[in-house]
Amino acid sequence: MTEKDEKQMWTKFELETFPITEGDLKLRKVRIKGYLDSSTFPQLQEHLNNLLQEGIHYYLLDLADLDYISSAGLGVLMGILREVREKQGDLKIVNMSEKIERVFSLLGFSRLMKVYASEEEAVKAFVETRETNRSISPEDRF
Repeated sequence: MTEKDEKQMWTKFELETFPITEGDLKLRKVRIKGYLDSSTFPQLQEHLNNLLQEGIHYYLLDLADLDYISSAGLGVLMGILREVREKQGDLKIVNMSEKIERVFSLLGFSRLMKVYASEEEAVKAFVETRETNRSISPEDRF
């Protein structure tokens, strides 16, 4: 077992947030590491709610280091997706592992949240989505 594998095994849950600016679009990249389950989802929920209160409505979730997601974790993602779309924002996902992607697809989440291969693709899609959303009412986008 490598040192990285050992560290990941003992990492229950971590969040890191990075600002990204593209023109006048301000978004937050949130890197989620470890296990997103019933004992850790409140941390993610509080973190994203705090960003919402700061007026941030665009989120890029980096799931490269997410090892597990439970129904509670999926519920947080759905809740924040609904909230940001009501505020004319959006949420996109990058770097999803095959294991997590199977769960998303099986439960139908992949129809609601687009997964991108790269951060650059996702940021470009944010810009395009933002332009489209200006002409669509919130209830028609969800």
